[in-house]
Amino acid sequence: MDTFASLPAIALRHWRFSLDCDTRSAVLPDGCRDLIVVHAPGSPPHWFVSPLADGTLQVPGRAGQRFAGLRFHPAVSIDEAALLDAARRLDADDPLELGARIEEHVQVDHRLAEALQVLASSAGVAPASRALGVSERSLERLLLQATARTPRYWKNLARARRAAAALAGNLPLAEIAAEHGYADQAHLSRDFRRWFGCPPARFRADPALLTMAAEPGYA
Repeated sequence: MDTFASLPAIALRHWRFSLDCDTRSAVLPDGCRDLIVVHAPGSPPHWFVSPLADGTLQVPGRAGQRFAGLRFHPAVSIDEAALLDAARRLDADDPLELGARIEEHVQVDHRLAEALQVLASSAGVAPASRALGVSERSLERLLLQATARTPRYWKNLARARRAAAALAGNLPLAEIAAEHGYADQAHLSRDFRRWFGCPPARFRADPALLTMAAEPGYA
């Protein structure tokens, strides 16, 4: 369930869910990190900040667990130790209960935000570097320092996420491939397997994956 009221400016989404049975849930790469709290019967709350995902993860869960999270903007800088310390001291049930403390420890890096925005909308890394007025090496250095990921990672992730969102429509796969800068449908399929662990046709047939592809993130 999403809650849009009172979201801090550095957050894209607030979410929560609970599990009625033991299961494994797919988590798609979205270019974001989340502040997450897990409640399990008989255990204290467990707080953590999720890492950037390099592909789709299969996350195990147990019956009775409750999860709540806050998805941050892709370009934030997180003082992870201070943020988690504040969360544990408050012993809250939900990230939003941290209030202003979140923005004390999570801030947008505006140089990174501009670089990611331009990369997402450019035809490639070289055009993005020219649009930003920096060398490709300088752009790579900025992204590696801030995210431990290369410009190509970010460019390819944005393209894959936009193509995944397009699967909710009726366009043939070949047209989706062409519209999103893939050489052909086979190229699209290879990229889907790399990022999402399945071909586009299987992704399109899974309502849960389509729902996740429409959620806010980097694209």
